[in-house]
Amino acid sequence: MAIPEKQLDTWSHQGSITNSASTGNSVKNAIDTYTGFPEGITFNVYLQGSYKNDTNVYGESDVDVVVELTSSFQNNLTQDQKNSLGFTSSEYGYLDFRNDVDDCLRAYYGANSLSFENKVIKINPTTNRLDADVLVCSQYRLYFGVLNANTHHKGVVFTTRNTCQKIYNFPKKHSDNGTTKHQATNQWFKPTVRIFKNMRNHLVNNYGFQKSIAQSYFIECMLSNIPNNQFGTNFQTTIINCHNYLSNNSKDNFMCLNGVRPLWGDTTENWNQADADIFLEQLAQLWNNW
Repeated sequence: MAIPEKQLDTWSHQGSITNSASTGNSVKNAIDTYTGFPEGITFNVYLQGSYKNDTNVYGESDVDVVVELTSSFQNNLTQDQKNSLGFTSSEYGYLDFRNDVDDCLRAYYGANSLSFENKVIKINPTTNRLDADVLVCSQYRLYFGVLNANTHHKGVVFTTRNTCQKIYNFPKKHSDNGTTKHQATNQWFKPTVRIFKNMRNHLVNNYGFQKSIAQSYFIECMLSNIPNNQFGTNFQTTIINCHNYLSNNSKDNFMCLNGVRPLWGDTTENWNQADADIFLEQLAQLWNNW
């Protein structure tokens, strides 16, 4: 048997977004009202992840909020290259900013409402606010090609608290490319992502599948590499076409949805094909035994 179209249609729906905006606004209000930043410091506060990209499903509770320092930036240039472009070091950098945001959130929410984890600051929910994972970061510019001040990919960078690891990502490019993919597939891409995520959740809740094997971000990235003509007609056809394409074609050159980083690799920001293949096999069994 196959999973009925009615069930797939249910799984395609976006989860509630009622409190996601208020959660992001709460963090923005906290940062905006802080008076401890030095003069001239600028920053942006915005959502990222499934709530930003309209791929959240029912049951998702964590809202990802980015607090990005924008008055300075980090980059991949050598010192000689920085000098040739006239770049100078900022007296107020990422770690200064993170310390100020830490103080701001403690004062605004209370220390007992916060948990400082390796990558994010977790803020406990209330009746009007969802769980928030706050990523404090700095603007990052990845320069490429002929050296030019404007030839770069714009992303974010942060340093983990416990392991002191620098991590780079490109959330705005991810979001923009996801919108482009959605439009190019006649609005089938994002509902398809939500179906795959709900199928994963069904495996987790009923068959002991480990969610860490197929994280939502990686699922979305993998599906973005499928040709646009595999999406459409109805959900059953779309899921079969997408699964068949992933199972029968090379995935070696797949990219993350941001278009900058390869999907496969050995860092925490990459997936591996072995786990992806396990996920696809479990989906096939779920489909055939429904």
